[in-house]
Amino acid sequence: MKISVENHLIQVNELRAHDNQTEFQRLEEENNWLTAANTTVDEAVVASVVIPEPIAKLGSLLAGTATTSLLLKRTQKINSILRNAKVLDEAFQERKIQIFVDLPVPDHGRLDLLVKFPLPPKKAVFAIALRSQGKATIFYNEQKESFYIRRGDAGLKRWTPDHIERLGVQGFWLRMNRQEELFGTSRNDRNRPIVKLLVITGETKIKKHPDTLYTTVGDQTVLLIQRRSSIYVLREEQLLPFIQAWLALSEQSAPKSQPSKP
Repeated sequence: MKISVENHLIQVNELRAHDNQTEFQRLEEENNWLTAANTTVDEAVVASVVIPEPIAKLGSLLAGTATTSLLLKRTQKINSILRNAKVLDEAFQERKIQIFVDLPVPDHGRLDLLVKFPLPPKKAVFAIALRSQGKATIFYNEQKESFYIRRGDAGLKRWTPDHIERLGVQGFWLRMNRQEELFGTSRNDRNRPIVKLLVITGETKIKKHPDTLYTTVGDQTVLLIQRRSSIYVLREEQLLPFIQAWLALSEQSAPKSQPSKP
């Protein structure tokens, strides 16, 4: 019983320690500044402008976004993150969902969303990359084990970086360096696999692939690319129903908890 009480207290403290709205506010403040900068100053001013708090804390990021086009790209990325994060937050409030946004990983970009379901019957963690290539079609080449992009009649181009590898590296680095904060403190938390999702947004399309590359989770049919790190590939509108279906199936297979003795 003592162990059970201790685990319960740890779980309560972890829930209290995280606030999704604080995460969202951080990005909303950055977005407000970027929107103002993009619409009121030219590139020369942006390059030399004094960046206000809390945006200055993003130093290394903004150092690389001192042009109008990159400011706009960053704004679009933030809007994509917030749009999807808020949909998930609203849908899973009763499950005390925890959402971490825009997590930097040294030399490997930023993880758009880390979504954690900390409560039984089935705890789960999702690492989500949100990607758009504009008016283009992406597909996976099994022989070359790479994603490719086709834009109209412009031919094919390998999609870099390798998002399967990057998601795997990001998940590994975050687990090694931010385990307690992001994943939890128990042995099960340390061993729980991360479900990796590559979510295609905007006007970008996913080409039809061979049937062998698809899997069905509940009522959702998505690509499942299996290499050293496996990844589900789906459209943005599939994100919420996919997670709902994944959780439902996982909970059906989760071991039933035994009722406590009086």
